Amino acid sequence: MSRLWYRQPAKEWEEALPLGNGRLGAMIYGGTDRELIQVNEESMWYGGSVNRRNPAAKEALSRVRQLLREGKPGEAATLMDLTFAGCPDSMHPYQTLGELQFYFDGIGGKCVDTIGRFKKDFDAEGVEAYERSLSLYDAMCRTEFQSGMTHYQREILISKPADCMVMRFCAEGPDLLNFYVRLTRGKNFDGVGKFCDDGIYLHGNLGRGGSEYAMALRASVKDGNVEVVGETLCIRDASEAVLYFTADTTWHYAEDEITAFLTVPDASEIGEKGRANPVQWTFSMKEETSYQVRVQSFVQDKLQKRLNSAMEKGWETLLTEHETDYRALYDRFVFSLKGEERYEDEPTDLRLAAVKEGRTDPGLDRLLMDYGRYLMISCSRPGGLPATLQGLWNASMNPPWDSKYTVNINTEMNYWMAEPCNLSDCHEPLFDLIFRMRENGRKTAREMYGCRGFVCHHNTDIHADTAPQDIWHPGSYWVMGAAWLCTHLWTHYQYTRDLGFLKKAFPVMAEAALFFVDFLTEEGGYLATNPSVSPENSYRLPDGESACVCIGASMDNQILRELFGDVLVAWEILKEQGQVLDAQRQVSDGQEQIPGDYGQTSAGYQNSAEYRIEGVENISDLMADISNCMKRLRPDQISSRYGTLQEWNEDYEETAPGHRHISHLFALYPGTQITPDQTPELAAAARKTLERRLANGGGHTGWSRAWIINFWASLWDGEKAYENILKLLEISTYPNLFDRHPPFQIDGNFGVCAGICNMLAQCRIDSVVLLPALPKAWESGSVRGLRLIGNASLDMVWEMGSLKEAVIHADSDYQTVVIYEGRKIPVFVKAGASSRIF
Repeated sequence: MSRLWYRQPAKEWEEALPLGNGRLGAMIYGGTDRELIQVNEESMWYGGSVNRRNPAAKEALSRVRQLLREGKPGEAATLMDLTFAGCPDSMHPYQTLGELQFYFDGIGGKCVDTIGRFKKDFDAEGVEAYERSLSLYDAMCRTEFQSGMTHYQREILISKPADCMVMRFCAEGPDLLNFYVRLTRGKNFDGVGKFCDDGIYLHGNLGRGGSEYAMALRASVKDGNVEVVGETLCIRDASEAVLYFTADTTWHYAEDEITAFLTVPDASEIGEKGRANPVQWTFSMKEETSYQVRVQSFVQDKLQKRLNSAMEKGWETLLTEHETDYRALYDRFVFSLKGEERYEDEPTDLRLAAVKEGRTDPGLDRLLMDYGRYLMISCSRPGGLPATLQGLWNASMNPPWDSKYTVNINTEMNYWMAEPCNLSDCHEPLFDLIFRMRENGRKTAREMYGCRGFVCHHNTDIHADTAPQDIWHPGSYWVMGAAWLCTHLWTHYQYTRDLGFLKKAFPVMAEAALFFVDFLTEEGGYLATNPSVSPENSYRLPDGESACVCIGASMDNQILRELFGDVLVAWEILKEQGQVLDAQRQVSDGQEQIPGDYGQTSAGYQNSAEYRIEGVENISDLMADISNCMKRLRPDQISSRYGTLQEWNEDYEETAPGHRHISHLFALYPGTQITPDQTPELAAAARKTLERRLANGGGHTGWSRAWIINFWASLWDGEKAYENILKLLEISTYPNLFDRHPPFQIDGNFGVCAGICNMLAQCRIDSVVLLPALPKAWESGSVRGLRLIGNASLDMVWEMGSLKEAVIHADSDYQTVVIYEGRKIPVFVKAGASSRIF
């Protein structure tokens, strides 16, 4: 069974163990006489939506472009600082929700001396047989130890069905449970108080334009009693205590739902109106009538109903529901390696230390994959927000990089694993954000660049902001964010063949492409982005000047070839499907096609509201424009100096040859334009690019190392890919297996999962390569449930480095060519059937 486990409590946040249900998150320290649970809620973003678009950008654009043509990037960048930087230059941060602080009486011979002055110096002194663990099998944290003659066990889970965290504390022996709990958020809250007769709550507001929020904790006990004293929840003389915690913000609710609730005239009448509401409010609706206070009553009503429902079900029922929900996702994919069980009896931190000393541990490789899938399920669920830079887990009011969505690699890397790991549902929150981004992006495109379509720069947030972030030449003025994100829409369709989704996604993809139809300019015989940057690198001009802003960075062209190609193929599919339905309807009922109906022929699509693209009258004309733009992009160039892929339109010298970003290899991965067998010269240049980066210190951040794993896998070099998995474990992994940038970023956890999938199978639109990058360390193993492009899944078994069995299960009619060790095997599998290839 995959689990993380330790023989001592966490001393730092990066040693605590994460739980989550997509919306609520927690970090469990595993203390003994004290316990700390740091909590998050996905919508705890400070402040409201702000129009940060710089009104001076459009007028300055032509001058910026001319300066770049004249070879004056420094002047261009200075002008952009004034005219392109956001107003203000930064978005608001994602913040911690707060902490649950527990004080236990009598454990380890220690008595509670001061409540409210919490010490985080946890240890296991005074207790025996200590163990804390996170089971990836059932998504539960457990802490167990012996104090005197009493055995203590704490089990904690966050249930998606119940939408709350549930904690069961048990004492078996002569001593009983006596403890106190407080909710805290530093000084960043508006009030605390009693919640019903058995709970406490904390509430506040997230700044001007921000959401109202609240969190609540209630308890039930066997034996003993529960009492609220001031702002503290007290449990005394219990053999078992079950605590129920939840939180919410008004971000999740429509204004009309809140307004309808507020029409209830008086809190004392709520019961008569059919709303169960025994909460003893700390304010009176008659005396305090401000809108903010009244909205708080709405949030707290939501919390109470949620906790009422959970407490009525109790621990056993909630546990069963939680396991059923979680395992429906987790069990879809199984990765196994020979010898994985060898070191399971060693704590995770000791196993990690041994790998750093050179020990081979296939079980830790498998654990990385299982942990990444666990984290994805825990922080990205349908209907919620996508994973941030830190997934869902953040302990700070002002976290690094605001814990936003950085869309020049990090957010995209978060979701590379979603489709192949059979977690397509977990991809959906990213799509929701992209769809919401469209309206803001249209305004940014028009107001800053005078273009149709929609655009996003290198960051976005809960409000789908699309303006430039920071005043930072290497990153801020990059216009490719929406373009890259929209390739995920096409990836999802490729894996699922969900035509309904493609119908919804196509106009969004097309509008992202439309921006560049207008934005691209004629530069040296090609169409190019101007201005441009190569995230987040700099180059050196022949005169020694360093610069970032340029014309037509290689990554831009690679992303555009991907996006333009996706849009064109998507349109052909929609036209073809329309013609098929049209023919079926004519045969079946003899009726004429209804104008604007989905089943119309391709010509009829032009006026269909279903495919409306703002600023476009005829979609076929747009497709012709996109096709023309795609043909006129500058091809990838090979440096005459180093034999590497060129990062910029000119063969500039890099100022940081070991830079963490390797943006000009987008075409290798996640792009599909460079492959070892189909573009060998470009693949050889990509290899030299990687070798040069690594020789100069590249891969020094966790996410960069994860990208490098995928690059080597895409070059079919299993030993190099595995060497970088070991490097990831050695220098870029915290004791709780969180990815170490440093500081913590979750992208590396997800990126290595994508890399492992990429080592096992690589999908193309017309073929799939089996075991392209299998390292010697994984000479025998298996995988089940690995998803393939075309709405199919793959089960494989290999022994001593050779494929022994491969079975494809098709959910749609599936046709491909399977490639293994030079052999090409045509495959066709009917929907609902399976076919053994080997």
